[in-house]
Amino acid sequence: MLPFPKQHKEITQQLLNGKFILENDELYTPIYFDREMYADFFKQTFEYELIATTDYVYLKSTNEKDKNSRDFLIFLALLCRELDKDGKDFKQEIEFESFLVEDITAFLSESSKKREIIESTSIANNKGDIDLITFLNEWQRRNVVQYVGNSKLKFRFTKAVGLFFDFAIILANDKLKDKAI
Repeated sequence: MLPFPKQHKEITQQLLNGKFILENDELYTPIYFDREMYADFFKQTFEYELIATTDYVYLKSTNEKDKNSRDFLIFLALLCRELDKDGKDFKQEIEFESFLVEDITAFLSESSKKREIIESTSIANNKGDIDLITFLNEWQRRNVVQYVGNSKLKFRFTKAVGLFFDFAIILANDKLKDKAI
């Protein structure tokens, strides 16, 4: 086997911690160009599948009980439905626009799904109140959202949101269809 790149330890730690490595990250290039070697490494060592796209790299596990991913899908589905109700092209909004934390917190707090759905997710704190900053911090750590500017008042989604987008649309249409959000 060829020697690992000098960033191997950092690459391994970040991927095992659930982080998406984006194409503009210095760690992306060594993984992408050695993706076959990394795919074998993660499969043989951890039984994870390495997924390398032109936009990001991540690990896929067989753990279907990942509460964090489920909660993110719920959040994204609710956001898509709200944007759709406002007549906006939600796919374009999610991919290219920024969102004010205050506005999204207000819409989640006013949602008819607050008690039924939101309060049972990590979007809410243990008192049932919306805690969007804590929720977004976890997804920033994973490179799925980025704060805009030096404060945590505004955020945008990275290209890694694409992995969740199709599932969120299905959830929004099938599970939330004809129900007020």
